[in-house]
Amino acid sequence: MIRAPIVALLLTAWAAHAAKPNIIVLLADDMRWDAMSCAGNPALQTPNIDRLAAEGTLFRNAFVTTSICSVSRASILTGQYARRHGIHDFKTPLADLGATYPAILRKAGYWTGFMGKWGTAQNDRDYFRRCAESFDFWAGDMGQTSYWHARGCNYVTNDGTTNRANFFCDCPQEARAREGTGDKGPHPALKDPIHLETQIFPAKIRTFLEGRDPAKPFCLSVSFKAPHGPWGGCAPEFAGAFAGAAMPSRPNVSREDALRQPDFLRASLESDRGLRFAEDPSPDGPLQDAQRQYYRLILGVDRCIGELLGELQKRDLARDTVIIFTSDNGHFLGEHGFFGKWLMHEESIRVPLIVSGPAALFGKHGQTCDEMALNIDIAPTALDLAAIPVPPSMQGRSLQPQLQQPARPVRESFFYEHLYEHAPAPPRHIEPCEGVRTRDWKYISYIRQNGPAAEALFDLKNDPFETTNLVSDRFFKPRLIDMRQRIEMFRRSLK
Repeated sequence: MIRAPIVALLLTAWAAHAAKPNIIVLLADDMRWDAMSCAGNPALQTPNIDRLAAEGTLFRNAFVTTSICSVSRASILTGQYARRHGIHDFKTPLADLGATYPAILRKAGYWTGFMGKWGTAQNDRDYFRRCAESFDFWAGDMGQTSYWHARGCNYVTNDGTTNRANFFCDCPQEARAREGTGDKGPHPALKDPIHLETQIFPAKIRTFLEGRDPAKPFCLSVSFKAPHGPWGGCAPEFAGAFAGAAMPSRPNVSREDALRQPDFLRASLESDRGLRFAEDPSPDGPLQDAQRQYYRLILGVDRCIGELLGELQKRDLARDTVIIFTSDNGHFLGEHGFFGKWLMHEESIRVPLIVSGPAALFGKHGQTCDEMALNIDIAPTALDLAAIPVPPSMQGRSLQPQLQQPARPVRESFFYEHLYEHAPAPPRHIEPCEGVRTRDWKYISYIRQNGPAAEALFDLKNDPFETTNLVSDRFFKPRLIDMRQRIEMFRRSLK
């Protein structure tokens, strides 16, 4: 173990070399915590993500406070729970763009850039123009973003600086409606199509690095489309990956577990698809095929990260740059007979989180942290790394202390909220819920329901796959009362 005085000297030496580190935030879309080889996945090899973990800290218990892209992205940008930033759907804009970590860094002298899926108020052009003007470089995209664009598309050719407020995609409407994908590969309406993660993003990363003000530190946020659906949107070089290979599945992918779920969850959005997956996890079944597609998209993310690392090395920027890699939420792959996300089960709320960078920031490279980290911790961590005071409006906590001491406690519990219902009735309805997770327990309240099924209590230490709801077990009544009290405390305090 490195002694404290030596750590202080290393930090002082690093600070003298780079008083303000460059900061890159990489955000995947719908990527589970276990979809990386550094997390032990036996089928998926992610060498560049693994390199980030080897050169930093892998947080093995990272979660989102709301498992849906628009709300989670707002929480990542602001460091706030949804009940504070006010976004619970896809239409509401961020009320104060100046309260985001990139805006605060820009005000402090950083050169800032954004590319990819922004996520909030996804169809409001005037709002997106304001978003673009709040950065020095902008290659953000509206809606769910497209996997494929025509090479001559305005979104592709826009330089991100001189005309960044008019970045809009002008690919044919029929292609945009399918997010750039056809039945297999790019949509046929696209002329000379190029792929977002493997071609467009690497080029835009180079444009950002070449055009930035070299006198300033930079903050670049890269918001991937992958591995969000449509899952057939992978780059051609990965189209044959995993063919015939057995995909890993968790023990709670079963018809038995699916049919134990309350009827109102069985009727929730995309549960029919999840039930089909749970009923047939065979090598030739629909789940295994979908999972291969999901993993192929992650290969594209890993490829782009490799391109980014190469550019930083080539430009002698790696030693002064911190990279944070995470996802906006997880994704069910048939667990409990579910598909999609939204709900508070582990597969939906648990995400990858890696902080990588100069050796002086870490107790040692390649370490792991088992403390509970949250998406609302990203913004305060970025500001803390830049030695900028974290505003009191941010509800997350800086994870910089855990880079030096991974066992240092962060929190004992956190609050989860998901209020977006999508539609009033099945099959498009999402069941809203709130809950509390501690290190060993999880409590869920389905806030529109009544009776015993309206609550769930799981002993995560002894039941990590959440197969047994203990709400009606009288032996655990004291625990249930404690968790009910915790959720009320969070509801009162997190405003």
